[in-house]
Amino acid sequence: MIRFKLYYDKDKETVWLTKVASEGWALKSFFAGFYKFEPCEKGEYIYQIDFGAVSEEYRELMQELDVEIVVLWGYWIILRKRAADGPFELYTDVDSEIEHYRKIRRMFKVATIIELLVLFMEIYAGMIGEGIGWVFALLISLFVLACADAVFRTNEVIARLEEQKSGIETDKKGGNALALIITSIGLLTNSCMLLVEESISPLISYPVHIFAIVMMAVGIVLTVKEGK
Repeated sequence: MIRFKLYYDKDKETVWLTKVASEGWALKSFFAGFYKFEPCEKGEYIYQIDFGAVSEEYRELMQELDVEIVVLWGYWIILRKRAADGPFELYTDVDSEIEHYRKIRRMFKVATIIELLVLFMEIYAGMIGEGIGWVFALLISLFVLACADAVFRTNEVIARLEEQKSGIETDKKGGNALALIITSIGLLTNSCMLLVEESISPLISYPVHIFAIVMMAVGIVLTVKEGK
């Protein structure tokens, strides 16, 4: 069985994989959103997802814990353990959990910045007359928004864990900074177009204005969401 899904939330992905296993399907492989499953006993496995480099020491530790490394996708590690062996938890204390989610947040921040740079390149390609540039710009915009949302979700998890640890409400600077970047991109793009729109075709200027408005709106919405 093959299913296609794009997960940016490792907790939701963990729940889904365990649910599929409860229906009698065990994960066999993964590539670019395509999950391949093979039959297993219903509820045979419990899944967890880790993040980081897989060293020889890591492999040995997982082997000692009777944990199987099912998939390595970059730094994304999908693990499983037989349900009959008992509960499956990777991090049993708050500090290690916080550090785990911080690593994931850093990954999504880096991915967002890289995608934004590529997005500017595609917008430029569209502005000089390469129509395919607008298609790629739209697709990359979706990835940017997905990564930005993942940063906010991860930031909320970290904030809850820090509150649980200290009992003091924590700030959310990571999310606010990213929202500011997205809003600034929209403002900068719109300002540049206002300066040059008289010298370019409306077929180019209108899509760019729409993109800028969307980016500003998303940045504002995420800022409001973060402030709640």
